[in-house]
Amino acid sequence: MTDDLINSTFADLDNYYPGSKRKRKPIEVKKPEIELDTTWDSKPFKKTLPNGKDIEMFTIGAVAAAVGRPIASIRAWIKEGYLPASPYRLPTKKDVHGKDHAGRRLYSRAMVEKLVEILDKAGLLHTKRIEWPLHRQVSLDIAEAWSQIRANENNEN
Repeated sequence: MTDDLINSTFADLDNYYPGSKRKRKPIEVKKPEIELDTTWDSKPFKKTLPNGKDIEMFTIGAVAAAVGRPIASIRAWIKEGYLPASPYRLPTKKDVHGKDHAGRRLYSRAMVEKLVEILDKAGLLHTKRIEWPLHRQVSLDIAEAWSQIRANENNEN
């Protein structure tokens, strides 16, 4: 009996502000959604490898769009070693002051698709933030997959 009395007395406690007759607004918990860009592959570069094989290459912007992250995040992941460095680059160019600027990073279609697949398999594709130290195996899987893809791309027909 006393349990019912206590529960009934405090039942609407969370419905009102303390010391007020004004009701609280309901709390809406929204899950952050990462939207993936399905048009990331709309502007490929066609490049010929030394073995004569033509492949589609994509910039870091396309990689960022494919995984739903800003370009700065992808650059940071590369700098911190969570993603391997780009195996392909456009040629270095000099500016008007004679200073060299590295060419754009390029990634093959297979590399981008494998990155998306590995992140999705690990459950990290739709998360707002990736805690990379907790997912070191994912980094290793990406590096291994990309090295195999690059070896396959560079092999003769």
